[in-house]
Amino acid sequence: MASKEIILKAKDILFEEGDQSKNMYVIKGGAIRIFKRKGDGKIEIETLRSGQVVGELSFFDGQPRSASAEALVTTEVIEITRPALDAALGQAPEWLVSLIKTIASRVRGANNRIRILENVSTEYDIDKHGNRTKEYTFITIQELLRFSTGLLVVASRYGKNQSSEGIEFSTALLEKFSGQILQVPAAKVISLIEVFKGIEILKGDLLLTDIRFLDQWIHFLNELNLTAHEKRQEISLNGFKVLTLIVQNRAEATPLEEGMERLNLGPVLKSNAIPLGFAQELLDQGFIKNITLVSGEEVLLDYDGKNIIFMYRAFGLLTELEKLNAQKRKS
Repeated sequence: MASKEIILKAKDILFEEGDQSKNMYVIKGGAIRIFKRKGDGKIEIETLRSGQVVGELSFFDGQPRSASAEALVTTEVIEITRPALDAALGQAPEWLVSLIKTIASRVRGANNRIRILENVSTEYDIDKHGNRTKEYTFITIQELLRFSTGLLVVASRYGKNQSSEGIEFSTALLEKFSGQILQVPAAKVISLIEVFKGIEILKGDLLLTDIRFLDQWIHFLNELNLTAHEKRQEISLNGFKVLTLIVQNRAEATPLEEGMERLNLGPVLKSNAIPLGFAQELLDQGFIKNITLVSGEEVLLDYDGKNIIFMYRAFGLLTELEKLNAQKRKS
């Protein structure tokens, strides 16, 4: 068989760096990211789309794969086999065969020079003392801030069909703006789109649901980025669970003065087996204003009603980002 069609799901690996090449592929639909592994991390090289060819370098010069290829979304590729190439080259002039091999060799030489950029391309996290950790970070706070800024610009400047549900805009334009101007690789843009969809800031293909939150989020994220690590607001996963329970049960809260609310979260904490210490974490970090412990069944929390919603969504985003980074470390 000269060629066949292959369907890849998101995160499926087409081939790994170091594999021997037997085929090359033409992308019929979807997106493939090309990357190199370094330690526990990955160095993004490029993202290929419909109409482009994947894996032709090793296919032509017979060397092992110089990078890995992974589907970013559901992707359809056409596989071209070695026998099909040999049959085609057998009918080609000798000079054309030599030209193809020369070009492949020169491209590989340029590709090898990518290693010079590896230390620049690999990001690591910073601990609360400002020291670089050994943990690879797929998406940094700075990249999240640049992406969010690009999203706001593209949606507000080039969005269309604005309604009560949100503003529609082009995914391709967001990727182009973020990549070419803000230097956020396409693979990271696609991942961040999914993160924003996870808390319904984005929906469908693509709809920005709350431009006011996005504007406020960018100011918040910029302040976070400028704040010393040891002074940043932080929240554990269990602390975020308590914050989630507050938002979910706000209908039971009693209104106080100046937008403040008081909620008895005791029964909910008890039914979810969450220790009171995680509510104390919210107080220590400034998410809530006061805790009054009357009994095990009556734990009164005072908080700013508007601010608690914003903090829930903001730290929801940061929590999802940390989950993504953790997933990338494991993979």
